[in-house]
Amino acid sequence: MRKYYTHILLILLGLFLYFMANFQRVAVPGAIFDSLQSDLVISPDSVTALGSIFMYSYAVSLLFCGILSDRYGAIKVIMVGACLFAIGSLIFPNTKNIYLLYFSRAILGIGAATFYLCLVQEAKKCFPDKYFGISVSLMLIIGYIGGFCANAPLIYMTNFYKWQSIFNFLAISTVILTLLFCLERIFLHHIPVNEHAKFSIQPFKEVLSNKFNRNLYVYAGLNYGLYYVLQTIIGGKFLKDYINLSTESSALILSLMIIVTGISGFTMATLNSITKNKQIFFMKTVCIMSTIIFAVIPTCIFFNIKGIFIAFLVLMIAIGGGMSPILVSIIHAKNKYEIRGTSLSIMNCFFFLSVGFMGTIAGFILKLYPPLKIVSGQYIYSDKSYFWVFLVFFIFALIEMYNVFKLKEN
Repeated sequence: MRKYYTHILLILLGLFLYFMANFQRVAVPGAIFDSLQSDLVISPDSVTALGSIFMYSYAVSLLFCGILSDRYGAIKVIMVGACLFAIGSLIFPNTKNIYLLYFSRAILGIGAATFYLCLVQEAKKCFPDKYFGISVSLMLIIGYIGGFCANAPLIYMTNFYKWQSIFNFLAISTVILTLLFCLERIFLHHIPVNEHAKFSIQPFKEVLSNKFNRNLYVYAGLNYGLYYVLQTIIGGKFLKDYINLSTESSALILSLMIIVTGISGFTMATLNSITKNKQIFFMKTVCIMSTIIFAVIPTCIFFNIKGIFIAFLVLMIAIGGGMSPILVSIIHAKNKYEIRGTSLSIMNCFFFLSVGFMGTIAGFILKLYPPLKIVSGQYIYSDKSYFWVFLVFFIFALIEMYNVFKLKEN
């Protein structure tokens, strides 16, 4: 088989793995929070930790993926990552030991971190520049589809099969994809090691010494964290407990959040191009909107105001999730060529560290107060618990606003 077609096939197999990675990242605890808690018999902070640990390991691994792919080649890095991801996929649905569950989520996060960045690097080799942007957009769409399927479609399938059975099917599929990837990689023969690519602390120091970058990272991390902690960890549980949405309806809201994020990203990228790079204006506008929402939700909880409009407010938070095209654009504009890759890897690390941190805090707060009641093994948490969760999120939103208003267009 010609080397070019081998690369294309490896990218396609990698995209299926990227789909699986996004599914795992969004699904747990996400829409199946209650099922995980009742079936595994664990506390709320342990449930949120299943999501947070994935995010922590994913975030830290992102810092090393770039240099590892530069030195050993993107295909080798994906292959190792796929093996780790497959092992984690097999362990997770087949144990109730909390430490094994944490271990499985950690190696799932490490493996998942290798897919997107390495696939982008491999696509750069295979497609001319005029098609490169389109290829990256298609990769992101595959990821969005994985996240979408991890909510409403997943809940629909749990009406017929246990979540363990569904995740075992996904695990077997992941193992098959990994084996096919490893077999296809043989056709590339020898992949040389780039001895010149070495890990250095200097680019990280240069990036973080820039005050603009520091303010940008705090803003970007909190913006993404506030959206993604709702989308993947606590949002579905909140909608079920507070406004009594059904499991199916809350999962639908979480799936719709991904669609809103996709539309938001495309819209902001287009408007940014039309308005000639007014990135910070869009960032401030979205930040003000999300801060208002995070002020309104705890206020409603405090005064016991309930209604479907709460779900609409949660859905609107997803607009901030589409900020990536704006953030990548401003990173490229404000950092010199030699450190752009490092700048982006640090920003992505901040994204997922923020999600993990917020998920940990949410789980801790839920554990502080006894559940309001237990229905069929599922814990229903009190309004007081959610008031403090969203009050903390509001404080994070204020910190986000402070940092974005420290940024200047020029």
